[in-house]
Amino acid sequence: MKSLIWLFCCFVSIIGMGSVFADDVQIGEPFTVQIMGNANLDQVVDQQDIVFIQEIIGGTKEKTKLADANNDGIIDQADIEQINKIISGTEDTIFYVNLNDDVESVKHPLNNIIVVYDNTAEIIRILGAQDKVVGVDSMILEKSKYFPELSQLPSIGERKDCNVEKILELDPDAVFIHAKSESGCPDLEEKLKDKGIDVVRLGTWESHTAVPSLMLMAYMLDKVDRANQYVTYQEKYLNTIKERVAQIPEEKRLRVFIDRPGDTTTSKGSGYSESVEFAGGKNIAKNLAGGFQSVLPAVDSEWVVKENPEVIIGLSWDGGHETDDIDVLKKRYDEVVAKPGFSSIDAVKNNRVYITPYINVLGPGYHIGLVQFAKWLYPEQFGDLDVKIVQDEYMTNWQNLYFDLNNHGVFGYPVST
Repeated sequence: MKSLIWLFCCFVSIIGMGSVFADDVQIGEPFTVQIMGNANLDQVVDQQDIVFIQEIIGGTKEKTKLADANNDGIIDQADIEQINKIISGTEDTIFYVNLNDDVESVKHPLNNIIVVYDNTAEIIRILGAQDKVVGVDSMILEKSKYFPELSQLPSIGERKDCNVEKILELDPDAVFIHAKSESGCPDLEEKLKDKGIDVVRLGTWESHTAVPSLMLMAYMLDKVDRANQYVTYQEKYLNTIKERVAQIPEEKRLRVFIDRPGDTTTSKGSGYSESVEFAGGKNIAKNLAGGFQSVLPAVDSEWVVKENPEVIIGLSWDGGHETDDIDVLKKRYDEVVAKPGFSSIDAVKNNRVYITPYINVLGPGYHIGLVQFAKWLYPEQFGDLDVKIVQDEYMTNWQNLYFDLNNHGVFGYPVST
């Protein structure tokens, strides 16, 4: 029970965290790879950035925030040389913009790394860089079904209080971790100062930060081609959803309430709200404010009853890969429909209440949750998409994991395809 409470608290403390990534990109929209040297602010560092730098030097283009490839405060030939090294993979240092919008550096190449947080570990597997991982945090250790190999590695302890002695013993080139907050070893940089170990803080949980972070990690780990393949693969599903949702008139889009445990919901700026909207729903709480980062407001049953949503999507802290017990989601379903007055809501009367584990729309595989949401909202428009097939494709081809979805894991209630 203590570990579950700790996981819940840590999850609350990071979800919705602001960043340069959150400001710059929305689901399904082009993003900027946050590497110094990506002068034209697109998704790749290439020859076009060299041309852009030359035009800045020549006075025909304005300096951009990522133009200073070697981070020396001057745009000159040295930046062109650094970009050429990034393109060829021969640079000895990469300057990048981290989760807190700060310019940091990481040595290159990286041969040994420690990975903190499960979504970051997913990215490592997508990139095919598992062989570089020498240590993980206790969260990954506890998910032995989903991370059968990584969970066998040495642990540096909980991600809110990393064991620095263990990190030093493992002697990695870098530690990949999330936000500099109470749940993300906030003093890690100070403790590792002058130890030759870089700390890389990236957002890997929200739908709008995971893939930009994946591309940034790809440059650090020399896996750019693999990352581009994944982006192309995922965009296939995002574009399908976007195109079909665009055909649904605004006045016919369903009104959705996102029921979050603890009589709370999610509003604009939360990955859950964005996911519902991307799938064609109208989040009835979109404009509410409150809770952490003002995106997790408290709501009472009376307000929900008055709003009368057509669909309710309930979040559950339980479920996922580590349990086969569907009752953990049914219990949450029963809890939602039994709330005072909910029996009069259209969503309940028409059996349009669905429960999803919180993980389904987080991390680099968030498109799986988007497909599920789209099918729940508009089964006729998305009837040809099978969530289980999409999920199996992701785990087999991109997670290098055989996971029998027919017999293991619980990812939605009521159970559907």
